[in-house]
Amino acid sequence: MLKTTTLYVVALFLLAGCSTVRPGASKQTASATTTTTSSSGSVQFIDNISVTPSGKKDGSRTSISPVNGGAETRPAVANGAAIETYPALQFKFAILENASVEELDNPKLLVFMDYWYGAPYHYGGMSRDGIDCSGFAFLLMSSVYGVASLPRTAKDQYGASRHLRRDELQEGDLVFFHTLGRRRSVTHVGVYLRNNKFIHASVSGVMISDLTDSYYEKHYIGAGRVLGQG
Repeated sequence: MLKTTTLYVVALFLLAGCSTVRPGASKQTASATTTTTSSSGSVQFIDNISVTPSGKKDGSRTSISPVNGGAETRPAVANGAAIETYPALQFKFAILENASVEELDNPKLLVFMDYWYGAPYHYGGMSRDGIDCSGFAFLLMSSVYGVASLPRTAKDQYGASRHLRRDELQEGDLVFFHTLGRRRSVTHVGVYLRNNKFIHASVSGVMISDLTDSYYEKHYIGAGRVLGQG
C-alpha cells in the first residue's frame, strides 16, 4: 500500500512539472525580442539593434564575380505571420532610418531587410550565410520591386541604371561608390532608403549606413534608378 501511494505521489509531481516548466520556457523565448538595455546604457531593440545617433563606419568592398550555384530568393513576405510583425518592423527600422513610423509603408521591403539584416559578407555569395553588395542589391530589387533585369555586378548595375542627382534620390534607387584606392570605377553598391540612409552588404555584413558619413562622402560616385524605366 505504501509503495502504491509513493508511486501515485511521484506521478502527480511529474504531471505538475510539465505544466509549470513549459510556460516558463515560453516566457523566456518571448522576452528575447523585447526591449533591453546594454551594459553601455544604449537601448537595444528587436534583434539587438542599438539606438545610437550614428551608424557603424566601415570600408566596403564589392564583388564582381559571377554567381556560382543557386541564389537564395526567400520571399520578402513569406506568410501571414510575417505581415503580423509589420508594426514591430516599422518601429525597428524607423529608428535605423531616422524616420517616422508612418513613412515606412512598404511591408515587403521591411520584411526583406529584417531577414537579411546582419547577414555576413561573402565575396560572390548569394545566401543568408554570406552575400556581397551587388548580390544583395540584385536580390532586393528582384524580391521587393520585381526588377528581374538588374545585372549581377556593381559596375554593370551602374551602367544599366538611369543616373540621378543626389537630391533626386528616392526609396529603391541605387547608390554607387569606389572603394579600391584612388580608382574612380564603381566597386560598391547599396539601395537607398530615405534621409540619406541606404542598406548594403558591407564587409561588416548587411547594414544601414549614411551617405553623409565621411567614408561614403569621400567614395561616392553617383546614383541610379532602375524602377519604372521600362
